[in-house]
Amino acid sequence: MRTLISLSVVALAIPLDAFACGGFFCNNDFPVDQSAEQIVFGVDSQTGDTTVHVTVSYEGESDDFAWIVPVPTLPRLDVSSDALFTAISNATQPQFILERSQTGICNLPEFGGRDLEDSDTAFPTDADGGGVEVVAKAQVGPYDTLTLRAESSSELLTWLNEAGYDLPSNLEPVLAPYIASGQYFVALKLSAGNDTGDLAPLAMTYPSTSASVPIQLTSIAATPDMPIEVYVLGEARAVPDNYLHVQINESAIDWFTGGSNYKDVISLAADEAGGQAFATDYSGTTANLRGTLWQEGQVNLESLRDASSAAEFVQMVFGLGFPPSASLLDALMDVVPFPDELAEQGLTPGNFYDCLECYSEYLPQGPFDADGAAAQFEVSFIDGLRLAEELFASFDHVTRLTSSMDASEMTVDPMFVFNTDMEQRVSNIHIAQLITHCGLGEGWDNGERVLELADGRRIRLPAASWMWENDETEYDLMGDLTTPAALVIEDLSATGEGEVLFDFSDIAAERARQFDRPGCACNSGGSLAGLWTVGLLLLGLRRRRA
Repeated sequence: MRTLISLSVVALAIPLDAFACGGFFCNNDFPVDQSAEQIVFGVDSQTGDTTVHVTVSYEGESDDFAWIVPVPTLPRLDVSSDALFTAISNATQPQFILERSQTGICNLPEFGGRDLEDSDTAFPTDADGGGVEVVAKAQVGPYDTLTLRAESSSELLTWLNEAGYDLPSNLEPVLAPYIASGQYFVALKLSAGNDTGDLAPLAMTYPSTSASVPIQLTSIAATPDMPIEVYVLGEARAVPDNYLHVQINESAIDWFTGGSNYKDVISLAADEAGGQAFATDYSGTTANLRGTLWQEGQVNLESLRDASSAAEFVQMVFGLGFPPSASLLDALMDVVPFPDELAEQGLTPGNFYDCLECYSEYLPQGPFDADGAAAQFEVSFIDGLRLAEELFASFDHVTRLTSSMDASEMTVDPMFVFNTDMEQRVSNIHIAQLITHCGLGEGWDNGERVLELADGRRIRLPAASWMWENDETEYDLMGDLTTPAALVIEDLSATGEGEVLFDFSDIAAERARQFDRPGCACNSGGSLAGLWTVGLLLLGLRRRRA
């Protein structure tokens, strides 16, 4: 039987519609990485070979990043593709959806949320200035976000550039149709402290049947609480064999920001389990991944041989419809090198390849070897897509597991095994219900609310108007209900349902029942918190080691 383990350490955040802003992106930096690590192990027990796909990431400044999108042993070395990690991450990314409903008859409030002028975020909020209206703003994961409406594309671009979004002026005609149809725009910037950077991925094949992650080597350059994402492709669900497994406490999730604190919850849950534990984000079929990276005949590579110039070659590559990726950028740099002179002027490769005709004097002079460029492009880019696509075609099941570790915790290489005894499907879609009780004709913003989690816990919350008036967030208000981050801590293996070491479910349900409203001292969070602490201490050294 063949098994494949994929450890992911970088979660790429590449906008799918980025080509609408040019060949790669909407500003100067490309691409944007959320700090993590990625490795893919393909272990073939029939041949005794292991193929490892690895993406190397590094941290660096990313102040210039901006994005806007309209919304309704001796190895054999091969080129891989960062599109592999992007595709599998996007397909299995945990999503936290808050569905809203009401009882009674709810009148709409006069405004849809907290007064923007009261926010501490340093964004302009002049709804009348420059024909741009700020509809909403929030921090979502690593991003500071704005939701905007505008009267014209020129006014929108002017406003965004004045707000610190370094966007090219040639976006104006692209944005115009969206504005004409009345669409909103979501604008993103990386929050302070987030970094970006990546190198081209590599594939290595060598004789081995090992299925463990060399995390001890990672500890040399690990950042504090480094996110670790592990993808395991095979015939069944994969589980950690020598690390513990956690099921997160969904009341620790900030549902009102779409689960933007999920990585923090994972980090806390892993720490509560002693620092060496994984949660399962997804377990299920690979069917929706097949054909996402490459299908033979999907593009006419021979057409590239007809390019008469470097500029035309790059434009033809863009026209083939490949998603933007670091691998694509690297492949173009192999064919048409980025001039050092432009780098010295502060331009980026993205500026150059998005508008080669703008920098024609920097292009190589003389006849353009389109045949050689096409052959080079196939080797440096297309072959990597083909190799990555083989992973999805070869295996029926994928498991995504997540952890977060400090260097001091990276003392044992995690190993993963398949378990056919456990429930095989774990959804990455999490849904909670927010029910507003309006009565007869009461304002929607004045109705009391109930947050209902998937496990049946019901948490009473005050009216939205009370939240705005008191400058509170629902997540902060819930207080003790957000701890611990791990609802269940268990020890899993290749067989059986595993051994439960700590189960907070009953206490969490009791807390939810006792939680009433702001100012109520009727819950027993203090004593329950003490019980939780004692429970964690009982874990002791009850963990199996490799």
